[in-house]
This record gives sequence, C-alpha cells and structure tokens, in this order.
Amino acid sequence: MHRLRYVSSLVLMLLASVGSTGCVTDATTELTKAPFDATSDISGGVSGATSEFTEPTKEMTSSTTPGALFTADGLVKAEQKARAFSVYSFYSLKSDVAQGRGEYLTSFATLLGVPEDQRFAFYQHMQERYAGLYAEGITPLESLNRVMDEARSTMIELQSSHQS
Repeated sequence: MHRLRYVSSLVLMLLASVGSTGCVTDATTELTKAPFDATSDISGGVSGATSEFTEPTKEMTSSTTPGALFTADGLVKAEQKARAFSVYSFYSLKSDVAQGRGEYLTSFATLLGVPEDQRFAFYQHMQERYAGLYAEGITPLESLNRVMDEARSTMIELQSSHQS
C-alpha cells in the first residue's frame, strides 16, 4: 500500500511538471496509467472478484419489487429471506451443499420452512444436484437462481411425498 502511494505521488509530481510545459507524450500516458495498473496487480484482481460476489446482491435487490419482498403485514417473505441469506452466504452455502450438511445449509432449509423431519432428504437432494446448481462457467447470480428454483421444487416434492 505504501508502495502504491509512493508511485502515485511520483506520478502526480511528474504530471504537474509535464502539465506546466504542456507536453504530453506516450511516456506520460504510460506513467499516468501506471498507478492504476499497479493497483490491479497488487490487489490480484480483488476488485473483480468483489464485483463478482456483490453483483448478484445488487441485481437481486434492484430487480425485485417491494410487493414481492413483503407480506401484507409488512414482514419479509420467507423465500426472500432465504434468497437474501443465499446471496450473503453464497460460498459457505455452496460448500455445505457440496457436503450435504452444515450450518449454512441448515439455516437455508430453516428459512425456507423445511420441516425438521424432511431436512435430511432436502440436504441429500440438494447435494445430488450440486453439479448443476454450481456448474462451472455460470455466474453466481445464475447459481443463486438455480439453487432457489431447486429448493422450491424439492420442497414441493417433499411435501407431496410426505402427504402420500
């Protein structure tokens, strides 16, 4: 971080001196871009990874209408709680689904309202679908949508088999 500040200070001093002469060359352009390139190199693409994680959150919260989020009495709907939970705990939930157990998967099932006596079947079902839910090459948002769709269909399937 100190190195980055040092490079930025040098670039600013250089720009000030170049600016006073009115001369802008390719070398000046390269020096101007250097701190930004250095930031990317130092962070190892962290900002890209961060946006990959935060983009589903932004899309999920901006693409829903208020009526879809709340019940008539102003409480957040259970499915929306589960969706928000899956957004904020994406990687931990992904890990638990892969294992077919874990506190994040249990919390997710609880938020969805999966009865305790059906949770083991729910966990197994989600684990069996892991490869499709978190397929390589799909965005986290698509994974989240797949997880929610699969959880919903699993709940329906479990409820119908429990009633039979």
